[in-house]
Amino acid sequence: MIPMRLGKIARAVKGRLVLGDPDALITSVSTDTRTMKGGELFVALKGERYDAHDFLVEALEKGGKALLVSRWNDEVLARARSLGAGLVRVNGTQTALLRLGAAQREMGSYRVAGITGSSGKTLTKDFLLSIMRRVGKAVASPASYNNEVGMPLTILSASEDTDYLILEMGARGKGHIGKLCKYAKPEVGIITNIGWAHLQFFGSREGIAEAKSELVASLPPRGLAVLPYEDDFREFLVKRSSAPVAFFGISEKAHVRAKEIASDDRGRPSFMLVIDGREAAKVTLPLPGMHLVPNALAACAVALHWGADVSDIVNGLEEAEVSKGRMEMIETLNGVTVINDAYNANPASMRSALETFAGLASDRRAIAVLGDMAELGKYSEDAHRELGRLAVECGTDVLITVGRKARLTARAAIEAGLPRGSVFTARNAEHAAEILRAIMEPGDVVLVKGSHFLGLHRLPTMVA
Repeated sequence: MIPMRLGKIARAVKGRLVLGDPDALITSVSTDTRTMKGGELFVALKGERYDAHDFLVEALEKGGKALLVSRWNDEVLARARSLGAGLVRVNGTQTALLRLGAAQREMGSYRVAGITGSSGKTLTKDFLLSIMRRVGKAVASPASYNNEVGMPLTILSASEDTDYLILEMGARGKGHIGKLCKYAKPEVGIITNIGWAHLQFFGSREGIAEAKSELVASLPPRGLAVLPYEDDFREFLVKRSSAPVAFFGISEKAHVRAKEIASDDRGRPSFMLVIDGREAAKVTLPLPGMHLVPNALAACAVALHWGADVSDIVNGLEEAEVSKGRMEMIETLNGVTVINDAYNANPASMRSALETFAGLASDRRAIAVLGDMAELGKYSEDAHRELGRLAVECGTDVLITVGRKARLTARAAIEAGLPRGSVFTARNAEHAAEILRAIMEPGDVVLVKGSHFLGLHRLPTMVA
């Protein structure tokens, strides 16, 4: 965080300083008492299932320097006075956190990129972060901090010497990304793709495109919109941007493209990177999956705009440390290869994972653990049935489905020819782990993928 005086914070969030020294210097922010180290401004957020106002005394006892709240009681006020802590009152703490992030954005001299899309946001962020850390000091959203809470917390994690700030931006409805952009003011916007994720909220891919386009619509005229050349909604997205456009893809018309794409025996893609029609370098990505190539290309386009040279780009891509749960390969002690891609799931990412899985399994037994795909709305039943057919098409030998919706996947796989005795339906991640432990043999390849709420990302440690 760029240090701010408490009085300035109160003004920035449109709050009232009830208690404390307006000149007190705040150097960090917390929203969780469990991770406090002392000296923070504690922001008491309220959600559907929690209210951090219940932990204000604890925040003070843990060394909180000030509280940002919408309410308090006499005990809190007395304890804050006795400890010399500050208290700022606002109407809503979530909006106040966004305003505080915006104030930090205005104070910083860093360059800001926003990333959105139906899939691939986190991997694109990971690749870009790895590249830009070779150029200067870069900060990016941890995990998938991409909403009204995670994004301002990411901005607040930047410091005075930060050069590049990379923000994921998610949406579950129209106007969400526009709101995030209002506070973050990105100069570069990446749209990874327009897919099928969260159809329940948007109703159609056209609705998704409209929502995602809010990012490029917010860019300044001197910014840059980085767009997928092969996407169905390319022209729509171009029209929404007042900033120049750079395309990524495999077409010769893309500004940053990949050709001679291949994969090694571990499924890791390699390609010749082509920039504005000129061959630049050979690149090999550090984890399996052909679907990672567009993510790498999108990161390249931004890095070039920000002044990275080709060697920084190649080294950044090849040595990137990606977030857990994204095509993470784990070798168990008993000789089983587990591909953990269970952070989230939608039809497009399921297809990509299964195709990569098929290539890796080759002559080994292929076990797919596939969970529900959430938020697909009226397309859900058809999507889950198609997933079962796709699993068989990709050579799955054993299928374990997890969740109620995925039972349709199991049924479709049997109808497509997978023997009934090779198909299992599990109630939850723990039940799936029991089945896996009973059937796994040395040499098997196991793909684990499903929507995050199922907790399938825990499965590899449960069966190791």
